[in-house]
Amino acid sequence: MNKKGYFLTIGGVLALSIVLLITFQSSAFSDDVIKKSSKFIEVETTLKDLAIKTFDININNVKVLYHRDVFNDKVTKESADLRSRLSSALAMLTDDKIFVPGDKIPIYFLEGSNMASIAIKHVDWTVSLTKFDISETEPVKINHIVKEAK
Repeated sequence: MNKKGYFLTIGGVLALSIVLLITFQSSAFSDDVIKKSSKFIEVETTLKDLAIKTFDININNVKVLYHRDVFNDKVTKESADLRSRLSSALAMLTDDKIFVPGDKIPIYFLEGSNMASIAIKHVDWTVSLTKFDISETEPVKINHIVKEAK
C-alpha cells in the first residue's frame, strides 16, 4: 500500500471514529435529559392529582400550571405579568416558611384571571393549598389549608 492510500485510510478511520463518538455522546446526553425531564413531569403530575383528590378541586373550573409554565420563558404561554404575580405568591410562601427546601415543586391552579392556588407536598407528608387574590400587582393571601396526603 502506498503512503497516500495509507494516510487516506487512517484519516477515514479517524473521521468515522469522531463522528461515532459525537453521535454516541449526544445520544447519551439526550437520553439523560429525557429521563430527568420525564421523572420531573411524573412528580408534577402526581402532585397535581394528589392536590385535586385531597382538596376536592373541580378541574373544570381551574387551569393547571406547572413549574415550567411559570418560570421557563421558552415553553410558557402565560403573560409575563401573570407569571410575575405567581412567582411573587410563591416568594410569599417561601418568606412565611410554608415552602421550604425538601418540599416538592409547587403546582398552580388558576381560577379565572384573579385567583390562584398553589399546592405543595411537604416533607412531612402533608399537602398544603394556599389561595391568593392575584388581581393586583402584589398577591394577597386569602386562605391556607394543610391536610394529610390522601
